[in-house]
Amino acid sequence: MRPSVVLAKLATGAVWRLKTRTPRDGRLVPVVLCYHRVLPRSAKTRQVPEYSVTPKQFTEQMTLLNEEGFTTLSLEDYYEATQGRRELPDRTALVTFDDGFADNYLEAWPIARRIGVNLNLFICTALVSGNTPQAFQNYSVVDQHSREEFPRHWQPLTCNQLREMATAGVGIGFHSHNHLNLGTLTSAEITLDTSTGVTIFQQCLQRAPQFFAFPYGHFGSYSQEAVEVLSDNGFEMFFSTELGRTQLGNADQVISRIVIHPEDNINSFRRKLFGGYDWVGRVRRRVYAIRSSFRKPPNRLSRA
Repeated sequence: MRPSVVLAKLATGAVWRLKTRTPRDGRLVPVVLCYHRVLPRSAKTRQVPEYSVTPKQFTEQMTLLNEEGFTTLSLEDYYEATQGRRELPDRTALVTFDDGFADNYLEAWPIARRIGVNLNLFICTALVSGNTPQAFQNYSVVDQHSREEFPRHWQPLTCNQLREMATAGVGIGFHSHNHLNLGTLTSAEITLDTSTGVTIFQQCLQRAPQFFAFPYGHFGSYSQEAVEVLSDNGFEMFFSTELGRTQLGNADQVISRIVIHPEDNINSFRRKLFGGYDWVGRVRRRVYAIRSSFRKPPNRLSRA
């Protein structure tokens, strides 16, 4: 278990006990959850790859959403709410997956359908088109065993699978073409990556994407200039992976998502649902701001 995750679990558990064990009644800020993979445990390592959860974990977590009275949204539902065109129930969640691997179709979607949960995917079009980005080529020992035992789960989603899911109501957004850190790219590089990916997305799904999840998603992986470039290319809503929840009135900003890790048991998942981790995101933002103040400012993106 990663030290940062252990520390966060211990700290949030202590704060949660000091505050309350029972979530308060009333309206909650919508929570946006970020998953990547749903994979069985390897028979050899008894582990799942980083950023994965097991089918059992995902089933328990989605069941808890229902038991706690959360309505799960589509990307379109959430967007309409940010624009003031839709009134949301008191407890709502947006369940998202990043990247575009076939386990989303083989594992996550059947579980979600059985429980009655809406799913949304952000896909990397290079991956879906059969050109694996560099970001997905560095395999750990756990990854290698998982690839050997579950080869179908490690295939990219196909256009036929995406069209089937979209027809059934799964939301599909864009996660860039090559899964690069947009905070390090020029506007011309962002435009090239985006235009390449959007063309593939349109060929696959017969429509242009409206919603964008930044690769990596942490502080420093995007900038206001990047948002402006993407807006110029037709995108209307943007997501990060910063711990915390974004008030709907602030959704013209990049919207925070809460990443779910394999180390999340049902108690830490519950804390994430009800805001127990929000303060960790605020601390991280301050730490990043302090560190950035001591670094040489990066060149601003050229919009030429």
